[in-house]
Amino acid sequence: MSHRNSPAFLAASLVLVLAGSAWAGTPYTQATVTRTENKVSYGTIKGDRSDTRPAEPQDVVKAMNFLLSESDSRAELKYDDGTIVRIGQNTIFSFEANSRTLNLKKGTFVFFIPKGQGGGTIKTPSLTAAITGTVGKVSDNIIAILEGEVVLKPSGDVVHAGEFARRNPDGTITIAKFDPLKMFDGKLMTFNGPLPGIPEAMLGLPLLDMKDLGDIESRDRVINSPSGINHFFPQPTPRPVRATPVPATPVPATPVPYSPPPPPPLDSGCCL
Repeated sequence: MSHRNSPAFLAASLVLVLAGSAWAGTPYTQATVTRTENKVSYGTIKGDRSDTRPAEPQDVVKAMNFLLSESDSRAELKYDDGTIVRIGQNTIFSFEANSRTLNLKKGTFVFFIPKGQGGGTIKTPSLTAAITGTVGKVSDNIIAILEGEVVLKPSGDVVHAGEFARRNPDGTITIAKFDPLKMFDGKLMTFNGPLPGIPEAMLGLPLLDMKDLGDIESRDRVINSPSGINHFFPQPTPRPVRATPVPATPVPATPVPYSPPPPPPLDSGCCL
């Protein structure tokens, strides 16, 4: 009898299938809007067009919907498995149910995915990454990880906690560390309460002292802007260099050509 048809093999296969199903996680069937601030729109896609209306708390967002925020506006969504997404201003956000994909069309968001819930995928205009239980910040071309890790697709590069991945204008990808003292900057980190999943050791950081919103949540200072990059990687202050005095070079005097004195005038009273 073939081992592939044996009861033990079939049972083992069933266990692997069930384990794979558990790892895949519950589809993102819907999310509930838990808070909005200022101008946030709830959109519904209908064929090649979309309709919008003002978003409100308790709105149910499904895969055919999206949220659109304007300047100085924010919103929070919570999924049935405990996943939380907070979108920043000037952002268009949607998701795909079965693949558990969080889509960023433009703007910024922060996310928290509980461990053991199957992870998911982040997709931006320039980056795609597989995520497990983790906390991070996302903009058009940057994914910064505060807790956990993500794996970039298709390269397979891993971005660990305390690191960010950035798609550069020339198409290359930079993975580097960011300043840990600035990881909690921005209104989204405390919008509607502290974001879950932050390590307890980090909760004592002086969040109120970090008033510079130069991280990826701020519209005009998102992480992919020059000022946002400088926020995580400030330019070093050059050391003052004392100028060495240069001795003056003596300038030789220009000689004045000799001119003989004019002859004395003739004395008309003199005889030869």
